[in-house]
Amino acid sequence: MTEQTQVRRPTTRLSLGSRRMFVALDFVTLVGITAHLGFIPLFTWLQLPVLAAFNVLSVLVWITARVLNRRGKLDLAVVLVKLEVAGHATLAVSMLGWDSGFHYYLWPLIPFAGLNDRISPRVVFVEVVALFVLYSVLYWFTRAIHFQGPSPEVTQAIPFMNVGVVFTAMGMLAVYFRLATSASEQRLRMLASTDELTGLTNRRRMLEHIREEIRRLRRSGRSASLIMGDIDHFKDINDKYGHLCGDEVLEEVSELLRNSLRDQDFIARWGGEEFLFLLPETDDAGGVTAAEKLREAVSKLEVQFEARKLKVTMTFGVATLDPKIGIDESISRADDALYQGKQGGRDQVICWKNPEPAPAAKPPVV
Repeated sequence: MTEQTQVRRPTTRLSLGSRRMFVALDFVTLVGITAHLGFIPLFTWLQLPVLAAFNVLSVLVWITARVLNRRGKLDLAVVLVKLEVAGHATLAVSMLGWDSGFHYYLWPLIPFAGLNDRISPRVVFVEVVALFVLYSVLYWFTRAIHFQGPSPEVTQAIPFMNVGVVFTAMGMLAVYFRLATSASEQRLRMLASTDELTGLTNRRRMLEHIREEIRRLRRSGRSASLIMGDIDHFKDINDKYGHLCGDEVLEEVSELLRNSLRDQDFIARWGGEEFLFLLPETDDAGGVTAAEKLREAVSKLEVQFEARKLKVTMTFGVATLDPKIGIDESISRADDALYQGKQGGRDQVICWKNPEPAPAAKPPVV
């Protein structure tokens, strides 16, 4: 069985921490481009050509930041965004005054500074202090400047417009930061339960599946089977062709085994070249039938490695998952059956059988 809110991924591989910044920046740049495209006709109408021209440049900067972000160059994209926001706010407040509300655009830079976990807390602190200094200087030198629009209504509307844009940006930061965090957490959970080489469930997660199945068996009284499988002569493959070849064999065999199971079945890489299968709603006979199908499928597999084609076989041991004896003993029985198959010539399926009790000794005839 297989155990994804997706934004377009960057073209280079990112760490889990960087994905949060990527997702946030991906949507924030969209807000920035849209906002500055709206400012161009606004400042043109207000007959402020310097600000209109600056916003043309701002659009280009935000588009560049978005492209850099998509290419995995997060640090450069973040620097461009921060410089543009600070520069635009400084110019707009200097020309239109504190009452215009363009200083509000400095606010999102505070939480934005903390999103990038690739910079140290000291750098974040310095950024926040610098923002506070800039904010204070702008207030001190621009509080006496009062912009007068074409009408009182326009003058009053501009700061409310800026508040709306800032709230939208900060809201999107919060939402998409949460989405990115959830995606990272999901990825971590997957890594914690998956074998890195084969992509199969790992030993720890398989034990959780078996415990869950044990609880179901105790309630329902139905059957479930365990199958332990092992690639024959795998050490010889590693010794003769190298570990890269061995890894290729493991990957191809794992994919074949996974695709040969029912949706409700589980498979784990148990260790080395060993695989453990959990088959719910399956008795011993069904387990043997399933194992035999797996064995036949593997025996037909040819693994291509460089110029070689390698034939592979597997041996399987089958045992009942018995709640009465517990998980360890049930797995041990499947392992014992596998060992019998190895001793008996490999490339076969052996089902564990409870040994018949020895007959009672007859009393001596007197």
